[in-house]
Amino acid sequence: MKRLLLLLILVSGVMAACRQGDVPPQSQATNTAPVTSDNTPGPDTQGSQATTNASATLAPTASPTSIPTPPTPSPTPLPPKDLIVCVSGEPGDLYLYGDQSAAAVAVRHAIYESPYTSLNYEYQPLGLEKVPSLADGDAILKTVEVNAGETVVTSDGQVTTLGKGIEVVNADGVRTPYADAPIPMKQLVVEFTFKPMTWSDGTPVTAEDSVFSFRLAGDRSAAQIDEQVRYTATYEAVDEQTVRWTGLPGYIDPTYMTHVWTPLPSHQLAKIDADLLSSSEEAARQPLSYGPFVVDSWADGETIHLIPNPHYYRVAEGLPYLDSLTFRFLSSSNTGFPEGYEGCQIITSDLLSFDAVPAIDEAAAAGEWVEYTATANVVEQIIFGVAPSAGYKSNHQVWFDDAQLRQAVTQCTNRQGIVDELLYGRAPVMDTFVPNDHALHPQDLPQWAYDPAAANALLDELGYIDSDGDGIRNDIASSHPISITLGTNSESLLRSRIIEMVSEDLAGCGIQAAPVTYEAGIWFASGPAGTVFGRRFDLAQFAWLSRIEAGCSLYLSNNIPGPVAEGFAGWQGVNVSGWANEAYDAACREALSLLPGQPGYVEAHQEAMRIFAQELPSMPLFTRMRVAATTPDVLNFRLDSTQPSELWNVFELDLATGGS
Repeated sequence: MKRLLLLLILVSGVMAACRQGDVPPQSQATNTAPVTSDNTPGPDTQGSQATTNASATLAPTASPTSIPTPPTPSPTPLPPKDLIVCVSGEPGDLYLYGDQSAAAVAVRHAIYESPYTSLNYEYQPLGLEKVPSLADGDAILKTVEVNAGETVVTSDGQVTTLGKGIEVVNADGVRTPYADAPIPMKQLVVEFTFKPMTWSDGTPVTAEDSVFSFRLAGDRSAAQIDEQVRYTATYEAVDEQTVRWTGLPGYIDPTYMTHVWTPLPSHQLAKIDADLLSSSEEAARQPLSYGPFVVDSWADGETIHLIPNPHYYRVAEGLPYLDSLTFRFLSSSNTGFPEGYEGCQIITSDLLSFDAVPAIDEAAAAGEWVEYTATANVVEQIIFGVAPSAGYKSNHQVWFDDAQLRQAVTQCTNRQGIVDELLYGRAPVMDTFVPNDHALHPQDLPQWAYDPAAANALLDELGYIDSDGDGIRNDIASSHPISITLGTNSESLLRSRIIEMVSEDLAGCGIQAAPVTYEAGIWFASGPAGTVFGRRFDLAQFAWLSRIEAGCSLYLSNNIPGPVAEGFAGWQGVNVSGWANEAYDAACREALSLLPGQPGYVEAHQEAMRIFAQELPSMPLFTRMRVAATTPDVLNFRLDSTQPSELWNVFELDLATGGS
């Protein structure tokens, strides 16, 4: 777990047709821009301008005279297809390892065709010939002998130098501390082959360009150093179009097919110091392109204008469809359409808060805009304090070490009502730690739908009775009332409203849950003093990132934060509930030891999800949603749950009528 990355989401406070045949099957849009009656390509010139053959009555002595045929006028030219995309703010630069804002990423999609994309929780090739796989042999998992002094990945996922006592997972999947003899370990080797592509100056794109990019990705001067560089043993060119990635021994990553770096033009940029690239004209303002477009002009504070790249490798297919692409810079709005949106044809999700949905709905009903929604990669939940820290337990009653009580609390909570009010009913209620549309989500998970009657009956059965008639249940064994706190960070209005609604629901089941808020610095501070990571809470509401790979490791017992001397993971642990379950650990560790396509991979992940859904160390609520909008004439626009940028397929964006 990368705590810094997780905390970016934890402290977040703001809620924030298709041209057929050219897209992967998994990427079919759930919202398809309608083709309107205005979609005719141009006026019909063959009827109203037909040749006239008139006849005339002539004098008997006159010779017949031919009436000349007027020339047929040329068809009216179609207007140019100029698409205007409105994004949040102006990119600081277009250097691949510079500004990582949504606006910068969107523009780069037009300049660099990504090696792969992610759609519907799976990976598809774009600039690559194919996505590597174990089944096809372009990814292999080999056994190597590792000795002292070599760099490895430990059993806990840390990169270190192998030495005495360092624990690794050997080739048989057994955790083994290093002594003196060499240890056999697994090592991933993956080959990626790029499609034949050309830079916009006519120079071929080579595998060496990707290797050059890899070196820059790990440079400390980069705005965002690529984490995956740390887990790489070697990255090398095999031939003109193929690179080979070799991971460190012990690094078993289900996303191995993503360990390829977007090429950068080494023939142009190698002469520039790496720490100057983000400010150089060649990399930051006028980068060479092998994608569908090239930068034509940049009006500071206003627009970036792009035109088709004549060297784009798919130009023979008629791609890109657009004649030009303009990015306009606007400021986001928390309530509706952003100021100055008139003239935009795509408004990206980084510009629109989800609170803009009513305004977009109204405009869509009027036929002015088309609304697109998709789940985001942020999962909101309420964590139960299953096993709080010793310091907290010393003066607080522990309630949620009982799975049945956790089930009753979940049935008492109207999660659909929360979604209806705060997300306009657009998000599904979750039942495990992955979104419901995840490729690994099993169909037979335990369900804990909102059912106050069933919840109250279960509480009665468990011995929690309102013995004095004050509306609060007591534990018959101890006579303690079920009076708890339900906390979140004060910066988030969304979360503040969530805990208010949950508190009201729990009161209907005789549970007194006082909503409390803390400043993020206190709420998310490291243990032992921090509330969340110090395991000092009854109920805690916050979010985790959700990725394509299923994150079962969040709830492993060896990830419980606490003192290392007491057998915990240290205060950087992420299983803040304190929940420990041997069957879950076994299933999750089995899943993490396997790669997609290997026998048992799916089954192990799904078994972990079933145990989680039954035991409920946390109550899943919903995934955050994002919304984007286009004018009705925009074609091939697709918002996908696992592709954060809606400009990923800019090469095939189109306009039905040639633009406005």
